[in-house]
Amino acid sequence: MSSRWQRLRGWLSASDLTLPSILVAIGVLAVIFLRMGHEVSEAETDAFDNRILLALRSAPDDPLGPPWVEAAMMHLSALGSGAVTALVALIAVGFTLLARRPRFALLIATCAIGVSVLMTLLKGLYNRPRPTVVTHIDPPGGLSFPSGHSTISMALYMTLAVLIARTLEERRLRRFVIGTGGFLTMLIGVSRMYLGVHYPTDVLAGWTVGGAWALICGGVAYCLGRDRSVEVPNPPPPTSPS
Repeated sequence: MSSRWQRLRGWLSASDLTLPSILVAIGVLAVIFLRMGHEVSEAETDAFDNRILLALRSAPDDPLGPPWVEAAMMHLSALGSGAVTALVALIAVGFTLLARRPRFALLIATCAIGVSVLMTLLKGLYNRPRPTVVTHIDPPGGLSFPSGHSTISMALYMTLAVLIARTLEERRLRRFVIGTGGFLTMLIGVSRMYLGVHYPTDVLAGWTVGGAWALICGGVAYCLGRDRSVEVPNPPPPTSPS
């Protein structure tokens, strides 16, 4: 048994399982989204959604907490808005252009535009109206499923977090950057529920779509990086002690 385990460990160490792992993760997220979308279309999640939204309110028109919490949630929600995320994407593209990585800048721009198009198509497909069980604190626009703020923030901030992490040598710093991207994305999604403009399933669906899209973009960058078509950033070489 020990020798078999050692051989398995040796095979795993020698094999590049990055792309298969990405494809499996995309498939899992796609199945979760399709299942959720089916249940939403059949109104099977309405009781769950309404119960969570009402749990965040002391009254249908009064969110829990003092006024400063409501203001903070509105500011956090804005981090996932189209204007802010478009600005962040433009800054990232400009940075990569200044770093003389034009193909990588094109990849970031394509991924940013692509997730916006995908989100619009999915909203039109499911055609779910905004919540009515609570009062909207932040005036919403358009359809509800999946949450655009959750979708775009997951795709953009997690992609940027992974790219930044690739340039860091220390593992704890890489974990911190990726964890920060995930935490920020989570706060944006929670703020949308708190403000009453999205159901919980809208947010969960947005996270799955955004996560799958980020994995697709990462997989494309990985494949192109292997044949040097795109200048994928790599960690700096370790410095020798002085």
